[in-house]
Amino acid sequence: MSTTYLCKKCNFNTGHYTDLKKHLCKKKQCSKNLESIGYSDDQLFILSLLPYINNKHIVESQEIEYLRDSSEILKNKDKLFNVLENVDKNKIKKCCFCNLEFSKIIDLRKHILISCFHKELEKEKENKIIETIINGNNNLLNSNGNIINNTTINTTQNITNIYLEVKTPAPTPIPFDEDWDISNIDNKTRTSVLMSKFMYTTLLEEILKNELNLNVIIDKNNDVGIVYKNDIDKYINMKSKDIVSNTMDKLNKHLNELNKADNLCFESVIDFSRKMIRKKHIDFIKDPNINNGVNYCVTNIYSDKKNDAIKMSENVKNKIIDPKKGY
Repeated sequence: MSTTYLCKKCNFNTGHYTDLKKHLCKKKQCSKNLESIGYSDDQLFILSLLPYINNKHIVESQEIEYLRDSSEILKNKDKLFNVLENVDKNKIKKCCFCNLEFSKIIDLRKHILISCFHKELEKEKENKIIETIINGNNNLLNSNGNIINNTTINTTQNITNIYLEVKTPAPTPIPFDEDWDISNIDNKTRTSVLMSKFMYTTLLEEILKNELNLNVIIDKNNDVGIVYKNDIDKYINMKSKDIVSNTMDKLNKHLNELNKADNLCFESVIDFSRKMIRKKHIDFIKDPNINNGVNYCVTNIYSDKKNDAIKMSENVKNKIIDPKKGY
């Protein structure tokens, strides 16, 4: 029987649980690959801590579906590792939370990871909420000590129309090395961007409203992101600071193009705008403080569009190129 542990974020693999644990506890966390983007932090954490036995993972996807948007377990990993260390050190086979007994330590570890530990965190959270409410006297409690919620349920009738549809190919993003598509930004908005004190980030926000421009997937808690390269190479890893640097260069190019094409403003305003475009770009390159601030702002903008960019990446995965027809 072969046992393998695999980090679901970066594909680091080992035959030993302790090695995988050390990997997850490193101060500098590993970067997500494209396959891991669709998982939550807690799902990745659990899938990494539990092994493949004979090339089959001991966790089924439906067992951790309830953690799709969760990161609470990862935030409390030190507390979790204390529990698991006690199990391993003392060869315990009974859950310290619910007293359920197991014949194997690995089964107990799985039980704690996918069930009891998260429930325990939820209990702690509920107790804190109830304590706050009681102390603040802001809400009523019923006779069972539960918070009373008044919920209005609206019932709607759904009418389904059946029709034939000719499906067009799902759109894929523009490669990161190419210029964005700014055709959807109207003239009034373009002028507004050029007159903004925050012209670079304002333009980026407008650009990312077009799904074709969603070619970057960044988690603001990591220093590495993923960018769409092309249909052959798909997505590649890139340092977040390099993504921001390339983004600023592209924004600078687009801003200068918009400035030259602007015909709604006075010449003096256009001239001042051109000077500010240049000054802001130079300041970003030369001033470390400004560089850090811009990195923070741009990363946050990309991070806010992360889920939409992930959806676009699915279109890339599903795109098929016919080798007989060429590309």
